[in-house]
Amino acid sequence: MIWQEYIKDFEAYLRLERSLSRNTVVSYCSDIRKLIAFLKKGGDSSAEPKPVLKVTASDIEQFIKAEYSAGRTKGTQARHISALREFFKFVELQHSNTPDAECEGWRSPVQGIDTPKITRHLPDVLSLQEVEILLSSFDLSTPEGVRNRAIIEMLYGCGLRVSELVNLRVSDLFFKESFIRVLGKGSKQRLVPIGECAIDAVNAYMETRWEILATASATKGTRGKHSSHKHPVKRGVSGEELNDQNNITVEGITSGEIALEGGISTGESSADITISKITHLSGKELAQYKRESDGTLFLNRRGGKLSRVMIFTMIKEQIKIAGITKNISPHTFRHSFATHLVENGADLRVVQQMLGHESILTTEIYTHISSQQWMQDILDHHPQRR
Repeated sequence: MIWQEYIKDFEAYLRLERSLSRNTVVSYCSDIRKLIAFLKKGGDSSAEPKPVLKVTASDIEQFIKAEYSAGRTKGTQARHISALREFFKFVELQHSNTPDAECEGWRSPVQGIDTPKITRHLPDVLSLQEVEILLSSFDLSTPEGVRNRAIIEMLYGCGLRVSELVNLRVSDLFFKESFIRVLGKGSKQRLVPIGECAIDAVNAYMETRWEILATASATKGTRGKHSSHKHPVKRGVSGEELNDQNNITVEGITSGEIALEGGISTGESSADITISKITHLSGKELAQYKRESDGTLFLNRRGGKLSRVMIFTMIKEQIKIAGITKNISPHTFRHSFATHLVENGADLRVVQQMLGHESILTTEIYTHISSQQWMQDILDHHPQRR
C-alpha cells in the first residue's frame, strides 16, 4: 500500500473505531502528511517517499528535531509523536494477520521515542469584574452585538469549548429545565446547567436569529416575502417540544421552525412575539432553506454556521473595545468559568463533569490557579507586608 491509502484507512479507523473528534482526526492526518513532506525533502518532490514499512526510528527523530528547529512548541512535538505512534500502531494492526515476509519482524519506528515533558502551564483567566466589563461593552442595538454577547455568555456561563459552541443546535437548549446538551470531544454528550444570564442573552438573540435566516434566504435567491407577523409562541418549551412538528403551522413552514425561530424563555406563559416570516416557498426552496439553517444556534450573516476562527476574531476585537489588555482566546472563558467555580467552593468532581474532562487530573489545574490567588491575597494583606 502507498502512503495515501494508509492515510485514508487510518482516517476511517480514527473516526469509526476510535470515535475521535473531527479536529483530532484532521490534526493526526496532517501530522502524517508533514512526515511525508519531510521524507521527500532534498529529493524529487513528485516522487513517492520511502515505503511506510521502511521508515526508521532515525527518520522519526530527525523529523521531530526539524520541527523543533522550526520553532514548534513541546506540546506540538508531543502531538506529532502521539499521531505517529497511533499511525504506526494502525499499520502494525493492518499487517498483523497478513502473511507478508516484508512485515516479519517489523516494529513501529516510534517505539522507544519519548514524548517531550511538558511543563504545566497555568492559563490566563479573567476576573469577574473583567467579564462584566466585557459583557457590557457590546452594542446591543445591532443583531451582531446581541449575538456576540450571547456567545460570550454561553462560553463563560457554561464553560464550553469553542468547538462545542459552534456546533450547538437549537434543539440542544432545554431552558425550562435550565440545562443544555453539549456534544464534546469524542462525540460524548453531556448535560450542562445554564444560568439565567445566559438564558436571557440567548433569548434576546433568538428574536434576531429568525430575521438573519429570512435575510439570508432572500439573498440566496429564494422567493422570500418578508413581513412583520405576530404569532403566539409558547415560551418555556423544551428541546423535545421544539422538535415536535405538531404545535403550530404558518404558511408552509413547519411548526418546529416557527418554535425554533420564535425564541425560548424560562417563563411558561404564552406571549406574542414579532417575527419575520418567509412565505410562498416551493418544496425545493424550503428543503434548501432547511439545509442551510440546519438548526444551528449561532449563525453568521449569511445564515451559515460560525467558524472557530470567526469566534476568535470577534473576541479579539471586542476585548480591544472593552479595554482589556490580557491575551484572551475563546478558551479563556472556559478557564475563567472553572476557576471562579473552584474559588467559590464548587466540588472538583462537579466541575470535571461540567467541563467534560475525562480525567480529574485535568481539572485539578484550577485548584492551582485558585491557590495562587489565595496566596496573593494573603501576601497583599499580610500585617508585615512591606
